[in-house]
Amino acid sequence: MCGIAGFTFPAGGGAGAARSMHAGRLRRMTASIKHRGPDAQRALLLDGVALGHARLSIVDLASGHQPMRDEATGLTVVFNGEIFNHVELREQLSGGYAFRTRSDTEVILAAYLQWGIDCVRRFEGQWAFALWDPRDRTLYLSRDRVGICPLYYAWLPDGHVAFASEAKALFAGGLVTPTLDARGLKQTFQLWSPVAPRTCFEGVSLLPPAHTARLKDGALDVSRYWDLDFGVTPEPVEDAPRLLEELGAVLEKAVRLRLRADVPVAAYLSGGLDSSLLCALAQRQLGGTLRTFSVGFAHARFDERQHQATVAEQLHTEHRVVEIRDGDIGALVPGVIFHAEQVMMRTAPAPFLRLSGWVRENGIKVVLTGEGSDEMFLGYDLFKETKVRQFWARQPGSKYRPLLLRELYPTLSVSQQNVELLREFFGMGLDTPDSLAFSHQVRWSNSGRILRFLAPEFAAKVAHEDPVASVLASVPAHVAGWRPLARAQYLEARTLLSGYLLSAQGDRMMLGNAVEGRFPFLDTAVMEFAARVPEQLRLRGLDEKHLLKRFSRGKVPASILERSKFPYRAPIAGALVGSEAPAWARELLAPDAVTATGVFDARKVERLVAKLRAPNAAESEADTMALFAVASTQLLAHHFLHPRPPPAADVEAVQLEAA
Repeated sequence: MCGIAGFTFPAGGGAGAARSMHAGRLRRMTASIKHRGPDAQRALLLDGVALGHARLSIVDLASGHQPMRDEATGLTVVFNGEIFNHVELREQLSGGYAFRTRSDTEVILAAYLQWGIDCVRRFEGQWAFALWDPRDRTLYLSRDRVGICPLYYAWLPDGHVAFASEAKALFAGGLVTPTLDARGLKQTFQLWSPVAPRTCFEGVSLLPPAHTARLKDGALDVSRYWDLDFGVTPEPVEDAPRLLEELGAVLEKAVRLRLRADVPVAAYLSGGLDSSLLCALAQRQLGGTLRTFSVGFAHARFDERQHQATVAEQLHTEHRVVEIRDGDIGALVPGVIFHAEQVMMRTAPAPFLRLSGWVRENGIKVVLTGEGSDEMFLGYDLFKETKVRQFWARQPGSKYRPLLLRELYPTLSVSQQNVELLREFFGMGLDTPDSLAFSHQVRWSNSGRILRFLAPEFAAKVAHEDPVASVLASVPAHVAGWRPLARAQYLEARTLLSGYLLSAQGDRMMLGNAVEGRFPFLDTAVMEFAARVPEQLRLRGLDEKHLLKRFSRGKVPASILERSKFPYRAPIAGALVGSEAPAWARELLAPDAVTATGVFDARKVERLVAKLRAPNAAESEADTMALFAVASTQLLAHHFLHPRPPPAADVEAVQLEAA
């Protein structure tokens, strides 16, 4: 992983005072994302385009520097990410291209020259790149299939375009004036993240996953080159033995490709099935040298160290743990929002920011991680809820069908009060089970309760904005004809996976400390395989990831296979308003500060804080989510509405090259 930044400008505008201005902007932009690539920061001014790159050296350490140019054509690229199948592509391309490096970056240049921008269809990897073709003065921007690597862009007043791995680079270059986007904020409060192309900042767009943008003659054409397809005809259920064998083949290859690096590759170990299985596969492929890293919580409610230790002991990994306390969460949160550049409803990314720092302190730049398995193999409670609610919808008046939800939440007693709670909370939308939004109605309704805390003026400004309707309108029409669980998978990948798990909790928390995450479960072949597996073999009754568990037998400890799924969480109320609450929280949650930002009603926030601060306060999920939504919004405004320039030393360190 790395960071990229740049902008286009009028042809012939790179001389004299104009060149000095462009150079200053580009160096500030590149310096502002140094945390993504501390190994080298380089910038290049060409006729009509400025390209900057902050490098995290992982492949071809000696000669893989960027921006990288093809001398014969002038084709130039800046690239963030990894093309994992670059070795195989290099073999296909070597007959028509004279390679000068071993880097995957140069493979992008050669592939484009051979196949045009459709070359991205052949890439297996995670990427965001900007490619300048001077032959017809065209700039291409591209992003990987599921949105692991971010790529922001903004239209400039003169009709040109700026782009960067993080929005802060656009602000640092003075190209965009940071302003909170009311529609993006409301979308985030309800859907957990803004959905590309929308962001939390006005005038800043996010290139959607699996899209390429072509900028030529002042026109930007954005097109999709791939999409998740859960509507395929599934394999026969009786083919389970063959499917097990195929699952092993695609997963083994996905891990093998992601172990390619010129630096050591470690793994995150959560104590759940997905990370445990990846560690088992990686440890075997590495011949027993895998290092694993975990988060442990001082708060027993969140801690999984016992399970992590069981896996590490059986697999004989070199295992290290960093412990997180409530006070640590509060101290980490400002950095979380600075790197994530969006509002959040949970503090869960904070431990990951500390974990990546711990990994980096131990000399590691690359980690494998298990994100994507739940989305592909039906691991979330949301999918189980959808299955139960679909069954319930066939007899909406049934007294017994909603009780199946107790299988998911066994701590609920069979009291009349709790039965009614189940019916009220999960019973919405039973009259429209074929609705595209059916699977997510409960979650979106629950998080949407945050909107009750909005300031009246802000609420009026976005009164006609319907976040759910806007995201549903962007879903291809054919998805509505898929099976209910397939629709749920598509929505989950389109919203939570891309915008939150891979971005706010993934890329940003890792690259905040210059650590690259790799995601074998999001390998194209693995995703396309999972779509063909019958739902009965992924969610058997209410047993999630059934086929994956069968494959994992003998590879991970039996206790990991038998344990109930443990949702990852981190403290919120105790971290922000408890006895260890940090000074920033007291300051930014104060009524005057809330009023100054103008998003939330200061009186309502004051009552919420008092409620959660009270001794033995009952912490509802709705209240704690609202608290963190307010706190993260306040921090977003604090960090970005009055941005500080990058340190002068970092700006001066950017090596400026001229074509």
